[in-house]
Amino acid sequence: MDDIEDTPPAAKPLPTVAATQLIPTQPTPATLPDQADLRPAGPTRRWTWLLGGITAGAGAAALALSLVATLVSPAATTPAAAASTSTTAPSSNSAKPTDAPYTTLAKGCSLLRPATIAHYAKGATCTAGSTVGGETNSSGVWATKDYRTGYAFVQVEVQLAPQRESVYQQMLTVDRSTLPTSGMKIADDRAVPGLGDKAALLYSTGSGAGRVDLVVLQRNALISIRYEGATLSGSTPTPVPSATAETAATACARDALATLTAS
Repeated sequence: MDDIEDTPPAAKPLPTVAATQLIPTQPTPATLPDQADLRPAGPTRRWTWLLGGITAGAGAAALALSLVATLVSPAATTPAAAASTSTTAPSSNSAKPTDAPYTTLAKGCSLLRPATIAHYAKGATCTAGSTVGGETNSSGVWATKDYRTGYAFVQVEVQLAPQRESVYQQMLTVDRSTLPTSGMKIADDRAVPGLGDKAALLYSTGSGAGRVDLVVLQRNALISIRYEGATLSGSTPTPVPSATAETAATACARDALATLTAS
């Protein structure tokens, strides 16, 4: 029993390694040792092989633990990701609602721009209409005084009406009924898209003149435009074409709309 080879000799302990000394890594055998190497050939040979395998295995385990720790580490939240979750507080300076009723009207002769008059009624002068209903009505009339080549007449009226829809329909009804009695023949009666909340015009001719009556509704404001004109060829007047009269009346309506303000 004294010569059992698996027991290391007590007289030859393993050498003590200082804490600061690095133990050289032993190469891991590519294959298991041959059975002949495990035969009794002395205790030193057997323990040298076992210590080398243990050292190599410990190094591989440490490397694997380091990789696992790196993979499972939570990613830090980037400033961009944190910013994307924040919400912006609404601004305290909110704009006025777009459907606020109008409260202020421009003076009669300020309802149209001078450039509009110069283009569609050159040489016309303005006469402001009398105020009706305090500050809820404004009107102006522009008429040319030189009749050698023709004439132009523009009338603009703006009023603030609480019952705007019924007044809008009433104004159209009055135009349709009075034009024939004044010697004018209605040649066109239709809606005008893209002007105010709604708009409609009537084009009529008579006595050598062409005339457009345009009614526009926007919020609580009602605008009525009358544009009439004729050109002279010798002594014979020719009605202003419907397209020309409509363009002039529409330009006047847009000017009047631009003067409306809500306080």
